[in-house]
Amino acid sequence: MRKKDEKKYTQIIDSVSELILEIGLSGVTIAKIAAKADLYPSTIYIYFSDKEDLLRQVFRQQRQTLHHYLSEKISLAPTPPQKVQIYMRALYQFAQDQPRQLATLQQFLDSPLLDQLAIPVLEQNLIFPELLTAIEQGQAAAVFQPLPADLAVLLINSEVLQYTQAVRQQLVDPVIYPLEQLLALTTNWLNNTK
Repeated sequence: MRKKDEKKYTQIIDSVSELILEIGLSGVTIAKIAAKADLYPSTIYIYFSDKEDLLRQVFRQQRQTLHHYLSEKISLAPTPPQKVQIYMRALYQFAQDQPRQLATLQQFLDSPLLDQLAIPVLEQNLIFPELLTAIEQGQAAAVFQPLPADLAVLLINSEVLQYTQAVRQQLVDPVIYPLEQLLALTTNWLNNTK
């Protein structure tokens, strides 16, 4: 049995991510991955049992990188409103700094193939427990409105990612409409105004 090389493992994962962006998730094959990584197809099977295993690991790595980045930032804030604000800033910054990684992750999230990869439903989204907990804590303290917390997370993610895309496509000028305005709008609909 051949020994696994961390460099080759990373090379394969990176090649899959590039291919997903170039041809889409459904177009990825072991032969195309091998060609992109400049490896023999048999080498890929040293690291992954099959294509589904490889795609599952790529998805989990991309999601885990984003999750680690966001959870590290959100842990710095002491109150639920501050956690939400920091989360939104961190998601925006990640999207600005790592657009290809986020685009790869989005390809998975938008694909029906995600269901075939045997990934638990809880992992098949961008609902991270730290933000969900912050919203639930804010609701328990009557700081946030009593709306479904997972729905609030989805709305927050959607707002930030759409804003980021609009900025990147130059549809929105971040000088004229800074992220602060989006944060203020989110605060308005999330806060419990008695």
